Amino acid sequence: MIIMEFLLLWFFNQDVFVSGLRYKSAAECFTNAQNAGLELRDVGLNPPTFTCIPVSKDKELKIYRQGSVSKFPF
Repeated sequence: MIIMEFLLLWFFNQDVFVSGLRYKSAAECFTNAQNAGLELRDVGLNPPTFTCIPVSKDKELKIYRQGSVSKFPF
């Protein structure tokens, strides 16, 4: 039997950040992300978008993405 947890991912523009926070259910993950968004709005900031994805318990998530094209050579 595979035990799943839900991992919270934040999206800032084209960047993806793993929160490191794992939850026992998608509802718990979603609720905590919504609450964090409300707190950011309270201080005048736009919250990032997020998603909660299932990950096998005790497994590391690796994110692979293509590099963005920049006008600057560094």
